[in-house]
Amino acid sequence: MAEVKGITTTKNEAGKITHVTIDVEEYKDVITPMLYELGVLEKTAFQVECEKGNSIEESRKKIHAKIDTLWQK
Repeated sequence: MAEVKGITTTKNEAGKITHVTIDVEEYKDVITPMLYELGVLEKTAFQVECEKGNSIEESRKKIHAKIDTLWQK
């Protein structure tokens, strides 16, 4: 198996990998979402509130609908 910088493995007596250690600073963009999903990190109230919000496309549609109603007046 190739060595990857920032990731180390620990094997048991049978040679099977039992633990993986990952440098979070090096792989922050990939690891952080997984830590939230696993429940290791807790989301802030702001993050929870943002997840309930509109997507960019939903917001764009609402804005265009509002503009269209105002334009017709």
